[in-house]
Order: sequence, then C-alpha cells, then structure tokens
Amino acid sequence: MKKFLLFIALYGVVLNTLNSQSASREDFAIQKEVELKIKSGSVESISAKKKKEKLIEAFDLLTGIRNDSLKLKLLSNLSYYIEPQDSAFFRKVNNTTKELAMVSKDSVALAYSFWDLGYFYNRISVKDSSYYSYYEAQKIFEQLGESFLSARMLYNMAKQQQEVRDYIGSEANTIAAIERLKPLNKYKELYNCYNTLAVNSQDLGEYAQAIEYYDQALYYLKNTEYKELDIKQNVNNRGMLYSDLGNYKKALENFEENLKGPSLANSNIELYSKTLVNIALTKLNLNETSGVFNLIKESIKINDSLKDIRGLASSYFAKSKFHLYDNDTLNAINSAEKAIELASESLSYERLLETYAFLAEIDNKNASKYAQKYIALNDSIVMEERQARNKFARIRFETDEFIAQNEQLEEETAILARQKQIWSGVALGFFLLGISVYIIINQRAKNQKLLFAQQQQANNQEIFNLMLTQKQKVDEVKRLEQKRISEELHDGVLGKMLGARMVLTGLNKRTGPEAIEARLEAINALKNVEQEVRSISHELSHSAYQKINNFINSVEDLLGTVKESSQIITIFNYDEDEDYDALKGEIKINLYRMIQEGLQNAIKHSDGKTFFVKFERNGDILSVEMGDDGKGFDLEKEKRGIGMRNISSRVEKLNGTWKVISEPMKGTTITLEIPLQHVDSNSQAVLQKV
Repeated sequence: MKKFLLFIALYGVVLNTLNSQSASREDFAIQKEVELKIKSGSVESISAKKKKEKLIEAFDLLTGIRNDSLKLKLLSNLSYYIEPQDSAFFRKVNNTTKELAMVSKDSVALAYSFWDLGYFYNRISVKDSSYYSYYEAQKIFEQLGESFLSARMLYNMAKQQQEVRDYIGSEANTIAAIERLKPLNKYKELYNCYNTLAVNSQDLGEYAQAIEYYDQALYYLKNTEYKELDIKQNVNNRGMLYSDLGNYKKALENFEENLKGPSLANSNIELYSKTLVNIALTKLNLNETSGVFNLIKESIKINDSLKDIRGLASSYFAKSKFHLYDNDTLNAINSAEKAIELASESLSYERLLETYAFLAEIDNKNASKYAQKYIALNDSIVMEERQARNKFARIRFETDEFIAQNEQLEEETAILARQKQIWSGVALGFFLLGISVYIIINQRAKNQKLLFAQQQQANNQEIFNLMLTQKQKVDEVKRLEQKRISEELHDGVLGKMLGARMVLTGLNKRTGPEAIEARLEAINALKNVEQEVRSISHELSHSAYQKINNFINSVEDLLGTVKESSQIITIFNYDEDEDYDALKGEIKINLYRMIQEGLQNAIKHSDGKTFFVKFERNGDILSVEMGDDGKGFDLEKEKRGIGMRNISSRVEKLNGTWKVISEPMKGTTITLEIPLQHVDSNSQAVLQKV
C-alpha cells in the first residue's frame, strides 16, 4: 500500500513537471511570434495602418501567454511602438498592463506601465498628465529602492516642468535626480541633468551659473563613450548662452568652432542648419554682413529639403533681419511674415513672439496689430504655463508639509487683506471660521465612523467567540453521551449477555423440568437484552437525526427571537447534508449580520406575515435568499437606507454579489451570491460535504 501511494505521488510530480514544461514551450512559441509581430510593426517603411494591424495582432496573441512576468514584459515592449495618434489602442494596452501588474502584485511592472504612459503623454504634448505618470512611477521606484530608475523619473518630470517654464520645480527635481545618480556613477544621465540645469539657469538669466553647469555637463560627458556630436551640441548651447548675454564675439567663436573638424553637415544636418542661422544672426549683431546671406540661403535650402518647418521659421526670421540691416524694409517685412506663417504651423511660440515684436518695430503701418498679437499670444502662453505649473504643484506637494505651507500662505494673505480693507478681513475671518467648523465636524464624523467600525469588529469577534464556545459545549455533550452509551453497552448489555451465555452453557447437556425452567429464564434475560439494545438504538437514531450545527443553530435562534416580540412567522430551509460550520469565520459573521438586518427590516417596514431564509449551494457559490411577503417598495423611487448600505458593504467584503427584488404589495426578496473558493489568493474550498 505504501509503495502504491509513493508511486501515485511520484506520478503526480512528474505530471506537473511535464505540464509546466509544456506550458513553458507554448509561452516561448507565442513569445517569438509576438516579438516578430512587434518588430514588423515597428518598421518605418510600412504604412501607419499596417503598423497598427501588426501591433494589434501581437496584442491578441499575448492573451495566450500563461506566464504573467513574460506577458508584462511583452506588453511594455508593445506599448513603446504604438503611434501617438492611436490613443485608444495605447490606453487599452496600458490598462491591461496595469491590471495584470496589480493582480500579480508586480510593483516594478506597475511602475514601468506608468513610465510608458508618461512617455506617451509626452509625445502628444499633454504635459501635466505626462508629469503625473512619471511622478507615480517615481514613487514606486523610490519605495522599491531603485535609485537609478527613480532618478530617471525625476529627470523626466524636470523636463516637463522646464517646457512650461517651471524652472524652480525643474531645478529641484533635477538636483534630486543628481543626488541619486552620483553614487552610482551614471555619467550619461548626470550629463543630461547638468545640461538641464544649465538651460534652466540660462532662461532665468543666471548666466554665470549656467556656464558652470555647462562645464559640469561637459565633464561628465567626457567620462562616457560620447560622440563628437554631443560635444558640438554642448558648444552650440554655450554659443546661445553668450548670445543671450550679449557677448556676440564669444558666441560667434563657439558657433564657428562647430564647423571645424569633421563635417557637421554629414553627422547632423539639422544642427548644421541651426548653426548656420546662429552664425548669421550673431554676425548681424556684430554689424558684419560678409557671407551672411549665403549662410541664410543655404539653411533655407537644407530645412526645405528636410521639411523642417520650425527650422525654416528660424531661417526666414534671420533673412528678415538681414534685409532690415540692408535697409530693404519691404523684403524684411515679407520674410518676417513668412516666418510667422511657418512658426504658427510648427507651433513655435517663442519664434512667433520674437517675430511679432520684430514686425511691431519695423512695420509702422501694422505696428499696433502686431503688438496686440504679441500681447495676446504672450498672455495665452503665460496663462497656459501658469496652469500647468499649478497642476504640477498640486501633484508635487500632496504632503503634510505643503498643507502647512499653504495654510501659512493663506494666513499671510489674510493679514495683508485685513491691512487693505476691514470688510475683506471680516469676510476672510468668517470664511476661515467656516472652514474650521467644517474640519471639526468632518473630523468628528470620521472619529464616530472609526468608533463604529471598531465596535462592529468587536461585536463580530464576540459572535465568533460565542460560536466557538457553543461548538465546544456541543462537542463535550457528544463526548459525554458517547461515554454513557459505552458504559451502558459494557456494564448492562454485555454483562447480561455473558450471564445468559453461562447459564445456557451449563444447561446444554441437562434435561428435566428444572433445566427447562432455567432455559426459559435465560431466554427471558436475552429478550431483556434485546429490548435494551433496541432502546439504545432508538436513542442513537434520535441523536443522529437531530443535527447539531452551531451556525445553523445560531441562525435558528436569531429567527426564533421574533416569536415573542412579533407576529411574523419565520421559515428556514437549508441542506442538512452540508457542513455549514466549515464556512470561514468571516463569512459566517457577515452572513449572520445580513440575515439579522433583513429580519429587522421585515419587522419594521414590511407589515408582512412571513419572513423566510434559504441556503443553497451551487458549485462553489453559496446562494442565500431571504425576504418577506409584505408591502414591498418601488426600487427606483425608494432611497437606500443605512441597512441596505451595510448589506452592500458586507457582500463586497466577501467578494460576492447581491440584488433586491421588490414591488409594491408583492413583498421583498434579497438574493446573495457568496463565493466559497478563492475568497483571497490563498483560500481553498471552505464548504465540504459531510
């Protein structure tokens, strides 16, 4: 027998191993097919429609993968290649990733899904949503101790802030990223961070600080496997800084340095065209015109071939500057208007503002029109950037420290307002008083709610303890009854049978009247034993049919409490073959409370004559139906009271469902569906057959 059981166990292990290997092979095959679809959908030469079809096919195939970690990895890879215009498809993939990550409790995968979402929003220029998504990813990475990934999210957040001119916030997040990157010697990322700090300082007019940051950025860049193009980009940024500073000679030196050495036109044609425009504008600022027009003409030709509308706007702006320097006002205006057209098309607002200001100076006839456009656009940009900064601030400062600072700011504002006008101070005082009252009332309500929850928990525990105590008592009664029956059988029945046997043995070979009389007495003794056995059997049968069941008894006792206090009749039906004591304590407590709530509602509101409860098991679902034959109510018109809300809350705790059926004068029925398996990730079946 032992060998047989060992064989069965080994067979089960082998079978599980084979199934696992089979599943792994299937996942591997699907993975290769998905990766092939993603690769074919990321090829630049095919149409956008074809790309989307390939990526959708890859997504559909992913549902067949059983390994959650592998599926999450492929989902993240897939989302990276979805085009910005396919917003609905991206959100579907991203939401699937988030849900799977939360179900499998994979915090890293969840953080990566927020990262993907932030990148997507950045591509479609929704800065606040991009910032928020990076912020959520950063919090998870920080909690997991992933300093490098946390730093990258802080840098991404800083870039979003930089684009809406939230330079202070951008600087704070960039410095936080640097603090995490330095111990890790991540030089490439440190270069990006210091470059961002330099741009922030430059836009704030802190030129000396900006030069220091550019120097530090260059230091870290040279500690990486950098490309010559990275150095040239740094030099170009320095040239722009010196130009903003008004040091045009130094600016020209940096721009012209980029044209030395290997051909910039071959390595990066966009930067080459930008450098030509920068040299042209810088020379004009130095009152030099030698070769300027040819530089501008070549930049226009390059940008036109690249279809770089933003670059063309810069080229035509430089052209308008040249014509003005050449005293050709008409062509200067025409070139500037062309620059406005291109800047508007490419949403290059800084170039648009600069060109409006330029035209307001040179076009006397339309100066007012361009000035108004400049003011309107500038106000619009300022307002949009301010709103974005405010959104960033709300996300960034969801802490107690921010609340304290905000309250202090409100207090300072109130003091200033009282100094200006007495009536506004009084109004503000009432406003603050109202807030205080609201906070006190709200806090008191929260405290009461907490106390109620604690009391409810204590009551639930008490009920559970009573159930356990009752079960112990019943078990003790059973044990004593078994002992009594054992004693009856041993001391009574067995003794009498032994006496009769000995008498019959002694009379076995004897004859005569005395022997016959003795045999009759022995037979009568056996009849008495028969009667005694029958009596004990009846007792056992009665005990067997009287099913002792603690939870069922508790429900029956609950329903029995209304017999003295109410005229309502209670009916309780359940399958006696089910062991309801095997239910989890949480289910029994909450089910008892919901039946209690339904019974109270029937007594108080139904005016009915009967209240019924029915337990029925359907597979892994315990169906509970309870209701009354009272006056009912209109579900659409009647508001749910606290009793119904309590039932809803308890069913939700058990991962179950419920519904109410009621019509006027047709009674009310409440149906509960409670899962008996997989109540949580570790649960097993909680109800077994007796």
